[in-house]
Amino acid sequence: MKQKEEIITILTILMLVSSSVNGNTTSTPETIIHLVLELPSGSPYIHDALYIAHHLRNIGIEVNVKTSCDWIWLWPWQILHNYDLFIEDLQGWGSPDMRDVYTEGGSWNRFRLGPDLPYYNQSEQIINEAVTEPNGINRIQLYHVWQNLMMDQIVPLLPLFTPRCYSCIWNNTQGYDLNWGLADSLPYMSYEGYHDGQVNLSEFNLASLNWGDLNPLFTGSMYSYCYYGQADSSRKITDLITEPILQVDPDNIPTTTGLVMDWQQVDPFHYKFFMRENVFWNPSLNITTRDAESESLLNATLMIGLKGEFSNGTNQKVSAKDAVFTLLASANSECSDISKRYNWISNCYVDKNDSLAFHIEIDGDANTPEKDLYMDFWSLLKIPLLPEFFLNSTSPMVSYTTGGAQCTGLYAEMITSPQWVAFSTSAFGCGKYLLDYFIRNSVIVLKKSPYWFGVGAIDGQIDMDLSINTLNIRVIPDRYAELAEFEVGKLDLLDLTPFTEKRKDFWNDGRWEVHSCNRESMSYLGFNLRRSTIGGEDNFIYLTESGKENYTVGSAVRKAICYAIDRDNINQEIYDGEHLISNSLMNPYWSRYYYEDIPTKYDYDLELAWEWMQAAGFQRPHISTTLLNYFQLSLILGSIVLFLIVRGKKIEKRR
Repeated sequence: MKQKEEIITILTILMLVSSSVNGNTTSTPETIIHLVLELPSGSPYIHDALYIAHHLRNIGIEVNVKTSCDWIWLWPWQILHNYDLFIEDLQGWGSPDMRDVYTEGGSWNRFRLGPDLPYYNQSEQIINEAVTEPNGINRIQLYHVWQNLMMDQIVPLLPLFTPRCYSCIWNNTQGYDLNWGLADSLPYMSYEGYHDGQVNLSEFNLASLNWGDLNPLFTGSMYSYCYYGQADSSRKITDLITEPILQVDPDNIPTTTGLVMDWQQVDPFHYKFFMRENVFWNPSLNITTRDAESESLLNATLMIGLKGEFSNGTNQKVSAKDAVFTLLASANSECSDISKRYNWISNCYVDKNDSLAFHIEIDGDANTPEKDLYMDFWSLLKIPLLPEFFLNSTSPMVSYTTGGAQCTGLYAEMITSPQWVAFSTSAFGCGKYLLDYFIRNSVIVLKKSPYWFGVGAIDGQIDMDLSINTLNIRVIPDRYAELAEFEVGKLDLLDLTPFTEKRKDFWNDGRWEVHSCNRESMSYLGFNLRRSTIGGEDNFIYLTESGKENYTVGSAVRKAICYAIDRDNINQEIYDGEHLISNSLMNPYWSRYYYEDIPTKYDYDLELAWEWMQAAGFQRPHISTTLLNYFQLSLILGSIVLFLIVRGKKIEKRR
């Protein structure tokens, strides 16, 4: 009996050894492709890159994630081209026109797209048609066709994520709408009682980083509702003291609720715009020497402009010449950092019979002798109106915009004139608030303007007034210090975006309301289409498999990579599932044109990934079976040895 028990024990141990060997194996596909994914040092996407590298091992692709110095990263693709993959942001730009990214001559063409690539010429033709199509519905359809062609046939990238923007406001504040932003919400905002820590119902307190130049020509024309960085802090202030030439809604559709209240199309290349009457410029106040103890703001010194003119709030009416000056100055590289965005303006002038009407003549390509249509300019008219009477000069000097429009009075040296320098810190507009005073590294204070024209941007309501008299924008560089100030009631609004761990607490706390919207950016994994294996010569070798003859070997590998990356997993693991997974190469910010239901989507599917890899000529590797846990095996073998030792001692005792 004892001998039988011993035999059973030994057999059991051997079975454990066998199960250990067979149960602790792993599927490790052999590496068949080596790729380099390059990021700038300090990139926020290093974790995304590591997850992508991990996922691609499942289809035999080994990715070397590298970082490079920022100064090398700026334009390496124009010099070195020594990367296969990269991760970048696609910003909202100023319009849905994506040619600067997805055409050969585009300054952000990191994919190295060009006319020799299959389907590129078709892609360029469609996108050119889209930006010149006057019919809105047809333009949307063209953008949809273009997006699917790019994502299906060319595959220059895998869209990753559009982050969400979050703000938190105390629940006693009514009328705030993150999608419209603070400046446009303010006429609708009021308080219902006090919140914790609040001491004044006529003030609104928020935080920011230090601001820089307040001249919109040097802070950009794109306005984000998720402010971060010095330029964004400047734009936050500019939004409050100015009004845009043209109002657009959160879907970037032009409205008649702003300074421009109507327009007409004269011909396909010519538009006439009509401005609202009886709108006045706020006083041209010099606030550089003011502080909290200064006398009434309306008694402050008035600045005199280059033409010897000033505004006291009632003597300077907004007119078409201000709109023309703003657009020509924006398009003129002598005095603007954003001139390339306005290279479609071939002429801009005040109507000869109506001082409140102005004309824009359009040429989508100034380098060709004939005029080209361009229709994606509307959102670019949402630029703060500048005071022509103050910033323009009487100089007869002639210069030209990036689109070839003639300008008189604009010249390079004017940006260093005392008037332009003063405007950078004492800016004024025709907006809802006036700059009162600032203390560097501490606070900037704004007061309600008694001269604002009183039309709400959201719904066009007239005769509106502001219930909030004072805005205090405190400089708080430490985001956690900002959070602490908000929680005790010293701030009325908080950018909640950085505080992932606190967001659920704010959602569930009845004292606050959390607002969210999509940011104006989209991350993506880009392909260098000139690198071998994922591109290069393989871009010109077509597949032979039935049903796939219209695809090349290079595009097949790129499609396989797209299918092999589990974006939902990355979203959950890194971003707590809060980001929007993007499915097209156009930023979802342009919701009117973004192809939400695009037929070619790259949802995670390893079988489809291998299908495309095999179509490209790569064989699915045999799975290698190896022992994983040598520690467990040692324990089992040790147990056998221990059993034999104990058994030997028992035999000795019986003897």
